[in-house]
Amino acid sequence: MTNKVTVHRNIFDEANKYLLSFDPIDENMLDKHINSWKECKNQSVQDLLLGMLESVSNKRNMQSTIGPIEELRPFLEDFSPPQIIEKYDNDWEKLFTTIKNNYEPHGRMTIDNPRSYWVIFCKSVFSASHFLSRFSNLKEFDNFVSQFYLNEYTRVALPLLLKEEVFGLGFALACDFLKENGYPKFVKPDVHIKAIFHGIGISKSNSDYDVFKDVIRFSEDINELPYCVDKLFWLVGSGNFYLDDVKINTNRDEFIERIKQGFRDDL
Repeated sequence: MTNKVTVHRNIFDEANKYLLSFDPIDENMLDKHINSWKECKNQSVQDLLLGMLESVSNKRNMQSTIGPIEELRPFLEDFSPPQIIEKYDNDWEKLFTTIKNNYEPHGRMTIDNPRSYWVIFCKSVFSASHFLSRFSNLKEFDNFVSQFYLNEYTRVALPLLLKEEVFGLGFALACDFLKENGYPKFVKPDVHIKAIFHGIGISKSNSDYDVFKDVIRFSEDINELPYCVDKLFWLVGSGNFYLDDVKINTNRDEFIERIKQGFRDDL
C-alpha cells in the first residue's frame, strides 16, 4: 500500500491534470485562480466588515435581494463598526428603516418578517460590528486569527466561534469570510468540496465540520496551502474559472470515479 502522503499528492496532481485537459485552461489560468487569495487588499477593520457582510449574503437568493454591499456604504458609515453602533443606537430596525426610505432595494423589504433577507442582513450588521469593534486595527485581527493555526482542531474552532458571534453567518459562510479575506489557511466545505472529499473516501463523513478538518489535514500532508487545495477541487466541481469569465464542463462524479478507480488500493 502506497504512503498516504504520496497518495494525497498524487490525487492533488490528478486534479491539476484533469482541469488542464480542458480547452482553454492552461497553467497560468489555473495558477491565477488557486492563488487568488494573494489579491486580497484588506487594509482595515472596515474592510473586514465589508468582507464579513459579503459572506453573510453569500447564500442562495440573498445576494439578489440585498444587491452589492458596497452600495450600502453611505448607510453603513463607511463600514466603521463603532460608528454604525453609535449612529443607529444599536437598533437594527433603525438601520432597516433608513435603508428602506433612502435606497432602492434590489429585493422586497418587510420588517415584520423574521425570515426576510433584509431583516437577517440588518441584524448581521450589528452583531458583526459588535464583534469587530473589539479590534482597533487589522494587525490585531491578524494576531487573533493566528492563534487558531496550531492544528485542524484549533483551526475549526474559529469559524465555529464566528458562527456564534455573528447573526446569519453559518459555519460554511464563516469559513468563506476567512479564506476570502486574506487567511488562506482556512477552507470552505461547500457542496463541491464535500462531495469530492467524501466521494473519494478521504472524508468518512460529509458534515461541514469533518470535511473542514480533513481538507486541512490533506493540505498539510502535501505541504499546500488549504486555500489552494480548496480552490483546486472547487474548480473540478464547478468548472467556473470566474477570473477569466470561462466555464468548462467538468463532471464531478466522473472525476470522483476516476480517482476511486486509480487509487482503489490506497484509499
